[in-house]
Amino acid sequence: MADHDDYRERLTTLMEGLLGLYAYMQALFEELPLPVIAPDFTPVNGEDGPVQALLSLNRVRQLIEDEPISDMRKRAFEHMVLDWFTAYELLVITKMAGAAPWRLDAAEFALNRVLTWIEVIEEDDPEDES
Repeated sequence: MADHDDYRERLTTLMEGLLGLYAYMQALFEELPLPVIAPDFTPVNGEDGPVQALLSLNRVRQLIEDEPISDMRKRAFEHMVLDWFTAYELLVITKMAGAAPWRLDAAEFALNRVLTWIEVIEEDDPEDES
């Protein structure tokens, strides 16, 4: 029973991290030279928020190409979004298919990569952009 409780606690922690990173990414998108607005992830007023958020997040990958930022930052944004999607998919599969330590490990690894991409984005000097 303790293993099951540890699994649930870890899954909950990773889901909270996933949602927190989504909110942080929203703020990064809004700070772009051509601001991009991604809808909130949670449903609002009966709307299917996650579906719209996921579709919008995928659209961000296309919009980033038109941003007047360096190619390095464009790639960092794209990789950040893809790693976030990887973590999301793994956590959804975990909720549906049940406990599998490798899924939680892989989701955590993807979330850590998102953090790394955020650091790359924030450390890149916008003054150096082409």
